Amino acid sequence: MGNRFDTQDKLIAATRRIIINEGLEATSLEHICKVAGFTRGAFYSNFSSKDSLLAALAEDEYSDLIDRLHSTVDRWAQRPALGDGETPVLDSLLIEALDAIGIDEALYILNSELIMRSIRDPEWGVRLFDINSQFVDELGRLLEWILTASGRELTRPLRPMTHAIIGIAMRAAGVASWRLSVPPIRDLSSPTLTGTQEIHPGELSGGRVVMNEDEAGVDSCDKAARPRPSVRDSAGAEIIDVILVVMYASSRPRE
Repeated sequence: MGNRFDTQDKLIAATRRIIINEGLEATSLEHICKVAGFTRGAFYSNFSSKDSLLAALAEDEYSDLIDRLHSTVDRWAQRPALGDGETPVLDSLLIEALDAIGIDEALYILNSELIMRSIRDPEWGVRLFDINSQFVDELGRLLEWILTASGRELTRPLRPMTHAIIGIAMRAAGVASWRLSVPPIRDLSSPTLTGTQEIHPGELSGGRVVMNEDEAGVDSCDKAARPRPSVRDSAGAEIIDVILVVMYASSRPRE
């Protein structure tokens, strides 16, 4: 049984890596088996079809995200005090939560590919919707926990706010990936950049210095294995700041 689960995990990991690096259209059974190091027979011994593998991948991905959210709340609950005494508690906890989720290129690509497929394939869309809804619910609970810990209460419905925050976070991840993947990019909309400044991968991130991939000791071609910077140090940090605006605008100090 252990060997079977190990095979399933490797097939899921290979599919994830292919989607992130090459796109969903590259996930042929032949390619998945080659990257995972298995035969087609081994594939069909574990999954009935590519759809069942993709469903397992989505379940794995969202289960992992939910586990990270739970671990973050558990860690907060054990602290004698929240925040660092300088940064507002809401700001500090929100950034910590986003870092726990991992707002990066891999998350953006994988979720975008899965959602686009769900739009084109309604049957697949129903399966993904159920899985995704669990994550939205858990993230909403975490956001409400943050507001309560910050001495605030919601003035707007929780679920729409949660969806808005997910949308902003995904946009920030997408823009950050775009800026770092296509140098030089001149972005006059960024407050930290001017029309004469250029962004080069691993050198400048939204006006912040980040680790070069060679220095980090990773394969620069494998997006799934790249080190994950804090959202505060990402090339989309100024977009992440808008999430704080949404949180404050959707709540008020608790009386």
